Formats: sequence, structure tokens, C-alpha cells
Amino acid sequence: MLQAVMAPERENTLRSALATSMMGLTALDIETLNNDENAWDAVVEEFDGYRQIWHKRGVMPMLRALMSARNIAENLLATAGGERRLTDILHISELLQEAGSQLESEHALVRWLAQHILEPDSNASSQQLRLESDKHLVQIVTIHKSKGLEYPLVWLPFITHFRVQDQAFYHDRHSYEAVLDLSHAEESIALAEAERLAEDLRLLYVALTRAVWHCSLGVAPLVRRRSDKKGETDVHQSALGRLLQKGEPMDAAGLRACIEALCDEDIVCRTPGCTDNDRWQIAAASHAELSARTLQRLLYDSWRVTSYSGLQQRGHSVAQDLIPRLDIDAAGVGEAAEAPAMTPHHFPRGASPGTFLHSLFEELDFTQPINPNGYRKNWS
Repeated sequence: MLQAVMAPERENTLRSALATSMMGLTALDIETLNNDENAWDAVVEEFDGYRQIWHKRGVMPMLRALMSARNIAENLLATAGGERRLTDILHISELLQEAGSQLESEHALVRWLAQHILEPDSNASSQQLRLESDKHLVQIVTIHKSKGLEYPLVWLPFITHFRVQDQAFYHDRHSYEAVLDLSHAEESIALAEAERLAEDLRLLYVALTRAVWHCSLGVAPLVRRRSDKKGETDVHQSALGRLLQKGEPMDAAGLRACIEALCDEDIVCRTPGCTDNDRWQIAAASHAELSARTLQRLLYDSWRVTSYSGLQQRGHSVAQDLIPRLDIDAAGVGEAAEAPAMTPHHFPRGASPGTFLHSLFEELDFTQPINPNGYRKNWS
């Protein structure tokens, strides 16, 4: 696809891009483009526009424009596994945009992508496979953030937690103006505590109504402050405790009795077992015993550093070895073949005859008269 946008005038590259599954075209659609010159020119002009966007704004805006014009997201989501593929395409577009800001040209970016496809780095955090949807994730959100949302399963492990209102900050019941009583009068503290409890009840309603199929509440007989009455908990001051215990302080047994009184086919009370204080450890994986494979064939290790002349001489010696050797006992039995008459055309070729000719020109003095006896003496 990137190569087609980079050079839309190349028909084969553009046809290959149009034939990809992400474009959603059928073989009949492509054949229609091949037979309609005006339609094909329109496609070339369209991809040339994408090229201009790539030059001016970057590769990711170009891909987003292409996906919007061609309805690629809608086409992919209508197919099996389309959500996974769409997530991968968006992920790759982000990686390309980041890499493109550090490379000098579009051609370099295409080479970068091809290299990472051939040699992927599975340890790189940027190349880790992303989840196509958040609906299967375990989401940890506050009650305030969950307003207006719903979740298949909801866990509220600390729903009995509350924050004691120590400051006398409240709103006047008649004028609704904010009031801060610096004298910390008991009446002002009680009004501030009532506002805190009312807000916690509203948040409790929000939390309990977020679940579609299941909601679990974590309730424990916690004590935040020392109490004069031994065994009483502070759960009654929380929003959930206000509903369970009607605002009355109780001990752990009383809290459990209030919960069990609400149990029916839709509400179940479960007491967790004893906690295991042992640290979790990764189970030792069973490794099969490994053994190296044994080499069954023979290796030819007669190697050496040589040259062309050496190979030529060695080849000549091998050729001599291939000549059938004469039997010593058969010496003198056959007739000697007559040597052919030598002519200048029989002068041998090769490096040695060439060296011989060079030595003639170097050793002989051509300014002296010819002396056959001198030649015989010097070259015998």
C-alpha cells in the first residue's frame, strides 16, 4: 500500500495494492477498473492525493485519509477477525509515523518497514501485540469515573471504606451556601458528617448499578477508631453499613447476621478461607534432555590458499597422472613414433613460453653480428 501511494503511476504496484483484502475490492471490481480508462485515471489521481498528504503531513494522516475515503474500518469490522486487523493497522500507522520523523524520505520509511517485517524484534515494547478491544480487560476505575458506564462483572473490594469528616464544612440547609465552622461545634460536625454520608450513599448507588451480570462486595468488620464498647466496629458509619445495620453499631457477629438476613437466590454470602502466606513461585518447567545430532557424512577438508597459476600447474600434473603408465618389461617392444616436423605454429602457448621470449629480448644484444657459436654456448 505504501509503495502504491509513493508511486501511483506504476500500474502493477497500484493494482497489487487494490487487490489487498483491506481495500475490500472483488476481482470483478478490479477487472472493471482495468477496462475503464477514466475510472483507472480517477484511482491514480486519488492515490496521488494521498501522496501529497504524505509529503505535507506524514504517513499516519495519509493512512487515516485513505481509510476514511475507502471505508476500510467499516469493511474490516464486517469480516471475521476484522477488529484484530484494524487494531494492527492503526498500531502500524503509529509506528510508521514515529519512524518517519527520524528518516530522511518516504523510500527510507518503506525500507524500514520491510526490514522490520523480515527481522521483527519481539522484545521491543512498541511491537507488542495490542488488544483489539478494552472490553476483555480488567479495568480499575473509581466510582466517579464509572458514572454512566456498565461492566459485565463488578468487584467492590473496599466498599465499606469511608473517610471521617473532621472539619466542620457543610452547606446551609436553607440558603445552601458553603459554611466552614472554625469553632468545630458538635452541631456543625454532625451536619458535615451527614453530608459526607449522603454523598457516600449516592456513590454506593452508582457502584451497585454498574454491573450487568454480577457484583461482588467486600465487607469486613474493620475498626477505624477505638470504641468504648468492646467488639463494636465502625462499619455502620459507611454507606453500606448504614443500609445493613440501620446506622446502629454492631460487632462482627451482628454484621454477619444483617448480611445473612438479606441472602436469597440472588444474594449470596461467602466467607473467604484462611489466607496462604506462602510466596507464589513459578512452577519449574520440565525440560526434555537435549542431545546434539551426530554428523553422518564425511567432510572434504583438503583446502588451501592458492592462485590461478598454481591451479594451472596442479591441473597439468593431474593430467599427467591420468596418462597410462608404461610397463617397464615392455620397453623396446613397440616401434617409436616419428616426431612431427616442427614449425612456428607448433610453438607452445602459456606463461613459461612467454617468459622465455621475454628473456631473449633481455639477454641478447641485437647490435652485435650473428654468431651461431655464441648462441650455442649461451643457450646450451
